Amino acid sequence: MDYALITGGSSGMGLEYVRQLAARGYNLIIVALFQNETDAAKEMVSQEFPHLDILSVGMDLSEADAPLRLYQRIRNERPDAFVKVLVNNAGVLYPKHFKSMTESQVSRIMMIHNHTTAMLCHYFLPAMLENKCGYILNISSLAAVFPYPFISMYAATKSFTKVFTRALRTELKGTGVVASSVYFGAVSTPLYNLSDNLRKLAINLGVMITPQKAVRIALKMLFKGRSGKTPGLVNKFAALLAKVLPHTLISWIDKFVTKKWNFD
Repeated sequence: MDYALITGGSSGMGLEYVRQLAARGYNLIIVALFQNETDAAKEMVSQEFPHLDILSVGMDLSEADAPLRLYQRIRNERPDAFVKVLVNNAGVLYPKHFKSMTESQVSRIMMIHNHTTAMLCHYFLPAMLENKCGYILNISSLAAVFPYPFISMYAATKSFTKVFTRALRTELKGTGVVASSVYFGAVSTPLYNLSDNLRKLAINLGVMITPQKAVRIALKMLFKGRSGKTPGLVNKFAALLAKVLPHTLISWIDKFVTKKWNFD
């Protein structure tokens, strides 16, 4: 049986991947930090798609052995499952200077964005290669080209995702397995703690997009076998601008933001 595995699948963009992959007929494995939240996501999707088999897994993906434990649990509880679609969506963001991050925060963001992403690819790729079919979607970010204050670790870990996925995609040419990444700017999810007015303004200006649109773009790209995509003219321009902004200006922005929003 064909399954789609989505990490961070209980809320935000992850939950939208769950919804849209369910609509495409995939059985689901929903993974997120809290069991009650993955159970709630399962219940919601089951009401609309009662014919699908859904495995709900609450697990802390920042733990070193989490990818292996997840793989083993799926093999034990769904021995006939073929994870045809792997969406490495789980993510965390700590908007603060690196010096102000705790040891736990530094470790957590690297483990979830880099270690877990790579290890889940490592565990589920062999079956895809054996079946000569599979789709891997690793969620990078426009931040991968923005090594700026407040997102130093986020940008660095998303840069790993970008480079890793591009290299993996090349290695998989001709195998029937596709690896793609997507580089969104801001997506309207709980990751961004904005007021409703600011959120609406950002969406209207094209700076932010809805989870529904973001996931629709990402899955369309993935199933067509295309490589990474940065949707939106504003984001494409921002990516180009990021490469030429002088460091002096970046430092000024850092000081301004620190003073205005009390970030540190």
